[in-house]
Amino acid sequence: MLGLLQNAFAVLTVVLVTVIWGRYVDHRRLIEYGFEIGSEWIRDAGIGALIAFVAWGAALAVHLTTGWAHISAVLSPGDATNALPFGLALIVFVVQFLFVGIWEELLFRGLVLKNAAEGFHLQWISERGAVLAGLGVSSLLFGAVHADQATSLPALGFWVLMGIVLGSAYVITDSLAIPIGLHFTTNLAFNSVYGLSNVRPQSAEFAATLLRPEFTGPTRYVGVSGLVNVGVVVLIATLATGYVALQYDSVRVRLSPVYSAMVS
Repeated sequence: MLGLLQNAFAVLTVVLVTVIWGRYVDHRRLIEYGFEIGSEWIRDAGIGALIAFVAWGAALAVHLTTGWAHISAVLSPGDATNALPFGLALIVFVVQFLFVGIWEELLFRGLVLKNAAEGFHLQWISERGAVLAGLGVSSLLFGAVHADQATSLPALGFWVLMGIVLGSAYVITDSLAIPIGLHFTTNLAFNSVYGLSNVRPQSAEFAATLLRPEFTGPTRYVGVSGLVNVGVVVLIATLATGYVALQYDSVRVRLSPVYSAMVS
């Protein structure tokens, strides 16, 4: 419950900061950061969620078929003291991870990436170059913020790669819908559906998980930043790009680094 409350506070804080920043610095509305919720936005968020759900399921399937993991429990509420019943715990994690997806995407993609791209849009840097530079800045910052979950440089690179994939989805749609869908379901599927985070022993102390696998394979393959998960991140990027190509007829940079103040 503490994590849920912390992330609820984070959502309120980031939204408030974004509104104030947009009003007095960027001179743009909240929806202009890619948060214009409507039927198409919800559809795209849903597709992003579906892509992540299927892709991380494939990761668990690889672990099971190669013998690198086996399922030790189903509908596990976790081993923490005073753990909630599974159904209630799962609801808590669903809401918590939704909050995480919203505030982290609004912050790292909506605010940081967009503003960084506009800041890099100088006379000697092309529009595409400015967007790529903004993508790099936001991805590195995203990785740095998750450094506490990385035990090595390659592990840190995994978080930077996740930032690149989520940021790229923002860049080619100019919307937070797909990034939020991908982010939310990646966290939910990874931790509370497929139990992939159980490869870290400390995770077993608190995570309510639909499936609880025990991992016995080499860390370079089954670790959080192992080759299987890296391959799944690449798969997610491929599927998301394919969806954008089908839905929007082309894959191109739709995020503009050209700053235009809101006209009231």
